[in-house]
Amino acid sequence: MGGARRAVRPSRGVRPSGAPGRRPRPGLHRTLRTPSARGNVPPGQGDDGMTCEGCGAALDATMDRCPACGRELEFGRLTGILGVVCRACDAYNEPGARACAACGKPLGAGESPPPGTPKPVSPPAPARAAAPAAPAPAAPAAPAPGSPIVHAIGRAGAAATRFIPASAIRALRPDPRSAPAPAAAPAAGPPSGAPPLAPGRVELVPEPGPGPARAPFRLARPSTVAGRSEGALRLADDPSIGSRHATFLFRDGALLVRDEGAPGGVLVRLRGHPASLRPGDPFAVGGRLLRYAGPLPPPPLPAADGTRRIGSPRPPPPAVAVEELLEGGAPGRTWVRSGPSITVGRAGAAVSLGDDPSIAPAHAELRIEADGTARLRDLGSATGTFARVPPHGERELREGDAVRLGRTVLRVSAIADP
Repeated sequence: MGGARRAVRPSRGVRPSGAPGRRPRPGLHRTLRTPSARGNVPPGQGDDGMTCEGCGAALDATMDRCPACGRELEFGRLTGILGVVCRACDAYNEPGARACAACGKPLGAGESPPPGTPKPVSPPAPARAAAPAAPAPAAPAAPAPGSPIVHAIGRAGAAATRFIPASAIRALRPDPRSAPAPAAAPAAGPPSGAPPLAPGRVELVPEPGPGPARAPFRLARPSTVAGRSEGALRLADDPSIGSRHATFLFRDGALLVRDEGAPGGVLVRLRGHPASLRPGDPFAVGGRLLRYAGPLPPPPLPAADGTRRIGSPRPPPPAVAVEELLEGGAPGRTWVRSGPSITVGRAGAAVSLGDDPSIAPAHAELRIEADGTARLRDLGSATGTFARVPPHGERELREGDAVRLGRTVLRVSAIADP
C-alpha cells in the first residue's frame, strides 16, 4: 500500500474476474455480484447485493453489524478502517461517515447511483431443449496455509472480484467456515505436549533491538528480579530500566511477571486477544509509546452573553484522544479521532506515526466502547503491540509471550530438558 489509505467503494470499481487489467495484489478478495449479472436487485437484498449469512437481512457496506440479528460484519469493519467513497460524486469520506461530506447524499443502502446510470435489466432466457443433468462438480481443494480468505456475497450467478490490500487483512477475523472448530482446551496450564513452565525449565530470550546483543537468561529460581542495579537479571546498559523494574515468579504451576513500579513500566505483547484500555493507560506500537486519553470532555458553556469561542470543528462522537509520549515522559502529538474503529500505523492510518520502519501501515486498532474504554488489538504487525501491566500488578505469561522492559524485549521460551 505504500502507507496510503484506500477507500472502499460500496459497489463501484468492481472488476469482473478474467477481465484484462493489472495483476491483483496479494490479499483478501471478496466475490460480489456485478450489476450486469444480477439485474434488478431482488427485494430484501442490500444495495450491494449483500445479505446477512445469519438471518438473510439486507446489508450495505457501511454497516458493522446486522440491523436485524446483531451479527458482526467483517466488511463493515474494513470500511471502518479505510473509509468510503461516495458513488454519486467520488468524494472520499472518513471511516464511520453515514452521509457524504461533499454532496450530502447518504452512504450505503440509501445511496443513489450517479445520474444517467442505466438500470440493468436481465434479458429473458431463450427457450432451449432440456439437457441431461451434468455431474456435480468436485469439491474444491482446501487452500494452502497463508492463502487469501474468500468471502462470497450475494447469491449464485456470475461474479466479480474485488481485491483488498494485504495490510487490511489483519483487521479482519478469520472466517469460521474455513477452519474446523477447535477442540476444547483446559482453562489453565500449558498447551498439551508443551513442557511445563517451572523453575529451571524457562528461558528469557532477548529479541534483536537497538541495544547490545544479550544471551538467554534461565529462570532457575522461584523468583527472579530484573533491573538495572538489582536482581539476578541485570540490564545495566538500558537507561530506561529502573533499579528494580520487574519480578518473574512461579506460582501454582504458572509463570507470572510483576510490575515493580518503575517509571517505564512492564508491557506484554498482545497475542490474539485484545487488551482493555482505560483513559490514561499507555501502550506501545513498534518503537513508539502512546497513551489512550479517553473521550473528549463536553464543550464548555458559552459566555454569559452567549458568545462561543471559535475553533476547529469537533469530530462526531464517539471522539477520543490518543497522545504520544516522548523520551523523558514529555507529551508529544495528540490525535483526536472518531470511533468506533481507529487504526494506528504509518501514513494513511487514522493515527499516523510517520515513516517509522518499526511500524506497519495498519499496525493496531482501537475499538471504542460505549463506556469510554477501548479494546486494543494488534493487526498482525511484525514488531508487535504491547499493553502495560498495571503498576504493581501481575500478568500470567505463556510460552512465546514477549515482555518489554524499557527498550529490552524478552521472549518466554520453555526448555524441554534443563
